[in-house]
Amino acid sequence: MEVPAGALTRSAGQRPYAWVRLVSEGLLRIVRTVPDGRTITQRYLRRGEVAGIAGAFIAPATPNTGRSDAIMHSVYYQFRHEVWRQTAERDAQVAVALLAELGRIAELSMEHMANRALASMRQRVVSQLLDAAQYADGLDPVAPVTQQQLADGVGSAREVVARVLHSLREEHLVATRVGSVVLLDPERLRSELSFP
Repeated sequence: MEVPAGALTRSAGQRPYAWVRLVSEGLLRIVRTVPDGRTITQRYLRRGEVAGIAGAFIAPATPNTGRSDAIMHSVYYQFRHEVWRQTAERDAQVAVALLAELGRIAELSMEHMANRALASMRQRVVSQLLDAAQYADGLDPVAPVTQQQLADGVGSAREVVARVLHSLREEHLVATRVGSVVLLDPERLRSELSFP
């Protein structure tokens, strides 16, 4: 599947985990909607990352309240669950690789939950920027996200995120462009995520 920036790759209400997706290039975002209508970014998917593995082995416990979209032009492969499950049953190396990926995703999810529960708004915005950052040799990393996408990611209002970005710009940690944020000092930004 090849999708342009901004295109939905899965809508809310579609059967969750209907496919296992492997990202070949670009950046996809998985978003969850809470009952009051606010959204929060669950995770970003880059080249080589996989989504939907759990659904190959278990039925989801809750209805699908999420969607995924392309933050930038993206290409991904989509596989039916049966293919992954049957291959894992036949090949122990595939099963171990899938378990390792599920463990990585679970650890990432727990880290995100802790960050959302304990982090300040500034830390939540910085975390989203670092998660979405795209790296190229010799260039500052760029998070190809809008203020609204950042607000969706942290479950807040765009105006709140705009104030945080203004503060980060004043400290020369980021520069903003239309539709993206340049990370001028990724190491200092990462240091913001440590908790006392």
